[in-house]
Amino acid sequence: MQYLIFDIETIPLPSLAEPLEQEVARRTEREVDRGKFTPEEADSFVRSISPFFGRVLAVGMRLYNDATGETRDKVISEATEEETLKAFFETINPAASRDLRYVHYNGLGFDVPFLIIRAAFYGIEIQNRRFLNQARFRFDPHVDIMQFLSRWGREGVSLDMACHSFGIPSPKEGAVKGESVAAAFEAGDLDAVRDYVMRDVEATHQLFLKIKPYL
Repeated sequence: MQYLIFDIETIPLPSLAEPLEQEVARRTEREVDRGKFTPEEADSFVRSISPFFGRVLAVGMRLYNDATGETRDKVISEATEEETLKAFFETINPAASRDLRYVHYNGLGFDVPFLIIRAAFYGIEIQNRRFLNQARFRFDPHVDIMQFLSRWGREGVSLDMACHSFGIPSPKEGAVKGESVAAAFEAGDLDAVRDYVMRDVEATHQLFLKIKPYL
């Protein structure tokens, strides 16, 4: 069996229509009121987690063959979001790739719908119907590790929490963290962004190896 382990990194869109800006402002205020972020951090967070306010910057991928243990890594981050999305879906659209199972952490809650909705904005064809199948309470075609560990949302389990619990190095311990991806991009440090997304992929892979016998 072959698995595609992946993670996406997102950043705010450069400009939005005024009604969308007003909605961002409302959501930002709510996040600030919760006391977790400064206004600037809350604004970036709100814009990055929604496909209506943010865009895909990079997709980190690892093709894993569980029969041989072979892996192949790739980061897709093209000059434009449209090119990045086209490159990703061109990877999984061919018939030879359609038996893949997709492994991610909270992918059903974030990465998968974000990719699909952003593709819809550009009219990018997704021929791989298995990837579009976001059915819950199953682990084919999507293996959402967070859903397994959280018992389908009964308990909040972050990637950082899961890694520490299983004795796996957390991807959150590097210089670039999720909340600083946009800043790294703006500074032109794309290598740091690529490194961060692949640290997430590596952690997701190691967690997958832990839970795979129990799926």
